[in-house]
Amino acid sequence: MDEALRTYIRVVELKSFTKASEELHISQPAVSLQLKKLEQQYDTELIYRQAKKFVLTATGEKLYHRAKQLEGLYKQVEDEISLYHHHLKGRLRIGASFTIGEYYLPKVIAKFHALYPDITIELIIENTAKIADKVELLQVDTGLIEGQISKKDLEISAFLDDEMCIVGPANGSITEIENGATWIAREEGSGTREYLEHVISTSGWNVTERVIAWSNMAVKQMVLEGLGYTVISKCVVETEIKRGKLRTFNDANTLLRKFSVLKNKQTLENRTVETFLQFLRENK
Repeated sequence: MDEALRTYIRVVELKSFTKASEELHISQPAVSLQLKKLEQQYDTELIYRQAKKFVLTATGEKLYHRAKQLEGLYKQVEDEISLYHHHLKGRLRIGASFTIGEYYLPKVIAKFHALYPDITIELIIENTAKIADKVELLQVDTGLIEGQISKKDLEISAFLDDEMCIVGPANGSITEIENGATWIAREEGSGTREYLEHVISTSGWNVTERVIAWSNMAVKQMVLEGLGYTVISKCVVETEIKRGKLRTFNDANTLLRKFSVLKNKQTLENRTVETFLQFLRENK
């Protein structure tokens, strides 16, 4: 990878010329020279440097974004070269949204690892929006999300139906929901939050207030404490429903959404990734 771009990435991420020079083991003047080279090459200013302020220009932001993609491509090439003949080994970075990463993937990854023990699997769990960003920047090899995204560099394809449910305390009622209940929602950028908003808006229910939680586990615990209602994947609350601790307020299979695979259109073909995605589709 071009040394000037590599240096630029570290300067931006560390927000410091000094720290970048220390990490890259080069002098601070050399770091400044690399950035000056880039600014001359692209005939643009990349960073505003005023006193203690460190601000990227619009073109600086764009160059950083593309440089991160190039860094990801270089890493992918290295991983591909490390594969020997038909023997799969190396690293597989999977980005997954919370529901998929915490409740669906562990069993799938265990089975896959049993077949391909020489593949080191790294599972990164964030909400749907953040996983889409990581796929776009090539920080993960593939992303598995609930909900929808719209990014021109990404392609999305569904691989599984996920049953959702309106769930509340065991002593809750549809009347309470209709008259105005507290709703417990995931954070902005979550596919589960997006689906909850859809259900509330299409049902025409009153909403007295909302409580925001950044994990499915926290949402579930708040419902168990009687704080309110939520819309969540059934796999998250199935055990509590069977035990009578929670109850649903919709008929089975009436609320469905898609689990989808995200791929960056600019990535090279990767046998490890394709093998995993094929395994994923065959082991629903």
